[in-house]
Amino acid sequence: MTAIAAILLFQLSAGAVVARVKENDTKLEDLDAVVRLEIREAGKVRTRVFDLFLLREEKTFGYRARIRLREPEEMLGTEFLIHAERGKRNREWAYFPDLDLVREIAGKNEDDPFLGSDITYADLAGGAHLDDLRHRLVGDAEFGGEPAYLLEGVPKHRVAYGKLRGYVRKKDFVVVKAEFFDHEGGLLKEALLSDVRELGGVLLAHRIEVRSAEPNRSTLMVFEVAKVNLGLAPSAFIPEALGTTVPN
Repeated sequence: MTAIAAILLFQLSAGAVVARVKENDTKLEDLDAVVRLEIREAGKVRTRVFDLFLLREEKTFGYRARIRLREPEEMLGTEFLIHAERGKRNREWAYFPDLDLVREIAGKNEDDPFLGSDITYADLAGGAHLDDLRHRLVGDAEFGGEPAYLLEGVPKHRVAYGKLRGYVRKKDFVVVKAEFFDHEGGLLKEALLSDVRELGGVLLAHRIEVRSAEPNRSTLMVFEVAKVNLGLAPSAFIPEALGTTVPN
């Protein structure tokens, strides 16, 4: 969700705000989490539980994400690997344990929904880079009874979202709400971030609810367990590593 994060402290310019966000983002070097995903549609709930490993690539300004399914049982051990680099299309692979087969998902749209949820593959791998957005300070706002700043970002290159808006708490530089718009200005979805905890100096929202503009549809993502900056090895984020344990 860092793609839409931006902060205004007192009367800083949008450029200074983005610089502060980058400084905060770099505190997260890697993530090891157990995630519960609840996909809600028309009164029905589908649940997915998976391990999420995330590694920030400093040289490429990108992320590597590795997802390993725990539930449902019929998908146990299925894995996905996402390579996201600034200015390039994502590359994605899938591992099928029954076949012991790794296959690149050729031609897959990075903006497709992950496991039928309201979260895209690109979202899971860190979203758009802050430098790929033209930022504008909209002004003061409020969310959850707390003062916030509202920043708008327009992608410099054509992506799925035509515009992004982020509501940022003044007290701790945490994004508490994000809005995603299409290229015609219509609202696609909004994300509400809560249960923020400090882990080794990193502020991480453990509960993210994504509400689609479509009626009676939303996705809840909860970090049941989360650890940061463990020193995850880059060698764990290559296609050849799928199906093996992620080493620290």
